[in-house]
Parts: sequence; structure tokens; C-alpha cells
Amino acid sequence: MRKYYLHSLGCKVNSYENASVGTILAKEGYAETPEEEEADVIILNTCSVTMKADAKSRQHISSFRKRNEKATLVVMGCYSQTHAEEAARLGADIVLGAADRSLIPSYIRKHEETGEKIIDVKKNVRKEEYEELGANAFCENARAYLKIQDGCDNFCSYCFIPFLRGNSRSRAPREVLFEAEALVKRGYKEIVLTGIHIGGYGKDLGDGSYRFSDLVEDILDKCPELFRLRISSIEESEIDDKLLSLLASRPNIASHLHIPLQSGSASVLKRMKRKYDTDAFLNKVDRIRAARPGIAITTDVIAGFPEESEEEWKETVSFCEKARFAEIHVFPFSSRPGTYASTLPDLSPQIKKERVAELLALSKRLRKEYEESFYGQPLEVLFEDYSPEKKLARGHSSNYLLYAIHSDKPLHGDVRKIPYEPSVAAD
Repeated sequence: MRKYYLHSLGCKVNSYENASVGTILAKEGYAETPEEEEADVIILNTCSVTMKADAKSRQHISSFRKRNEKATLVVMGCYSQTHAEEAARLGADIVLGAADRSLIPSYIRKHEETGEKIIDVKKNVRKEEYEELGANAFCENARAYLKIQDGCDNFCSYCFIPFLRGNSRSRAPREVLFEAEALVKRGYKEIVLTGIHIGGYGKDLGDGSYRFSDLVEDILDKCPELFRLRISSIEESEIDDKLLSLLASRPNIASHLHIPLQSGSASVLKRMKRKYDTDAFLNKVDRIRAARPGIAITTDVIAGFPEESEEEWKETVSFCEKARFAEIHVFPFSSRPGTYASTLPDLSPQIKKERVAELLALSKRLRKEYEESFYGQPLEVLFEDYSPEKKLARGHSSNYLLYAIHSDKPLHGDVRKIPYEPSVAAD
């Protein structure tokens, strides 16, 4: 039996797509192997969100080629979308971008018959339709990631993803619901809705009236036995009244929302070309907490955006204090060629380093304060993984607090109500 090996870089969407390609190959008679040296086909899904991600993608292409010279090496994803020829020079036999992954088996046959490299990367990805790869979520033990959308239309000034992933396009509701039902039947307790810009879901469907909150409601209605539905990341402006109502009335929606802020300065947000202001963001945070008391709200912040003054940075730090985020993911600004932000005067690495450290310290304090507010409270924990060496079973509560308890066996999929205390909290 021929064997395939999968490797994904970057986001969970890439992992989902790789799992889907694996399902397609399995239907063709392939078996998956955990060892790339044994594979007849190697699939690498690349990332290009930063220059470092580009470098990592190049390194992996070269490494896989050296480790297994005989395998058919298929490279796809964001990096190869704009660096197809380079991917081929580094050793890829088949190069795809952000489309036509369903054609991989036929491309493999063609390459093996002719021995010629195949490059199929579309020049214009801004007019794509959603590519249905079949019902196959990317699963991590008790949790499954369900892709509902691809692409992005936001064109933030620092981001190249709309040019790599293409236009925002939604998966058909019937396909999403079919896969959600299948996952619940297979025993998965938590489904994580994922995509490149999931809050944009539905605007390209019909008259655009069926949106993300409608899909959430339909999933919950279709899968009443689903223990937990988690939203991966969503913009403030796309949390509408219906989603707020669902948060208030449907306890199986996870008590955690990741809402990217990027900056707490109104002037920096304008340079970032973000579609909201700080007042609107803070107002939405208040409404979310009114709908779901105790919810964990986490965020992303870019430190050291071009031309960011000390005063603008202080505005961001002050805003994060005021918003009381449960955690802040902090990223130093990384210039991406081809974006508007790359044309602006950059700040020194030292300033970025200092600002990252300052906000990480704040995040650590806010995280500790959020955790302490739940000490002694019984929370339902879904156990997801296990360390046999340490005999520790780990899992998360609805509001994404991490538990680690001693156990002589794995507890994957078990749900237990346990008081949250320093002794069970894990770093």
C-alpha cells in the first residue's frame, strides 16, 4: 500500500486542509505514515503570514526533499501562492497555491507518469469559490476544528493574506451542518469554528442575509447534544445582536471570544486600516460581558507599528487595562513587502522589544487576575490530552482555563466538574 505523510505550517485552517487532502488520498488507496522517510507522497501546506513564515516554508521544502528524494513532494498554501517557482527549485514536484487541492491525486499520477514538475497556481485569487474538500475536520483528541470559510476582504494595511488566500468565500451551510453532525456522532465533544475571517461568513451567499450568527444558531439546533461550540476568532464589528443573544441563551457556546484589537490608539487603527474605533470596541466588550458574565475575552496586539509614537503606545496599554482582557497575544510589527504598512517608516527593533515586554507583563497580570476570579468555582472541564510520563491529564473549561490533574490513564473526552484552584491550574 502506498503511503502519504502530512505536514502543516501556520494556522489551524492549514491543518484542516491537510487533513482533508489526507482523506482524499485515503479514498485513493493510500495509508498515512508518521515517518516522512517511508512516504511515497509528502504533502506540505505552507504559511506566509510573515517573512519568518516564508523562511520556515523554504526550510521545510528543502528538508523534506533531502530526507526523501524518491517521494512525490506536493507543496501548497500561502507561501507557494506567490513563490511557486522558488518552491519548485527547492525540490517540490507539484506546486499548488490556495486552490485545486482536490486535484492532488490526479496531479500525482501525472507527475509519476511523466516525471515532470507541475505548477498550478492561479494568478488571480480574488474571484474564487469555496473549494469543498469533503467532510473531514482537523481533530485533536476531544476537539475538532470545522472550517466554514476561506479568504479575507479586509485588506488591513499590514497584512498580505487577502492576496494569498483570495476573496472571502463561505462554505455552504448544508456542508457545515453535515460535517458538524458527523463529528458529534463520532463522539467529539467540542467543535471549533475556524476559517481565515469567519465573521465575514455568509456575505457572499445569496442576498447576504444569512450570516455567521445564523450559522451558529443552526449548528446548535442541528446538534443539540454537542457539549461545546467554540468560536476561534472574530472581529468586534461582526459580533451582532443575534450572536449576543445566543451567548446569553445558549450555554454550550464556549465562554471565550478572541477579538483582535491590534491597537488601542485611534490614530494607529486608521493607519492599520482597521474597520472600527476604540469606543465601538469597548462598547462591544461591555455588551458581551452583559450577555455572558465571566466570559474570557482575549485579543491580539501589534507592538511597534510604523510611526507609532510613545503617546500612541501608551493609549494602547491604557486601553488594554480598561478592556480587562483575559490574555493579550503580543506581536512585534513585522514588515510584509507588498503591504501599505511596509512603505511607512519602521521603528527600531529595540523599541519593539521594549513594547512587547511591557504588554506581555500586563497580559500576565491580567491573566492572573482573571484566573483568580474563578478560584474555588466548579467549572466543567473537557479533557483533551495526556502525558504518560507525568501522569497528567489536561483539559480546558468553557472559558479556556487550563486544568492539569494527576491520572493513571488518559481522560480524553471526559467531562468533569472541578473547582478551579491554584493546585489544578497549569501554566
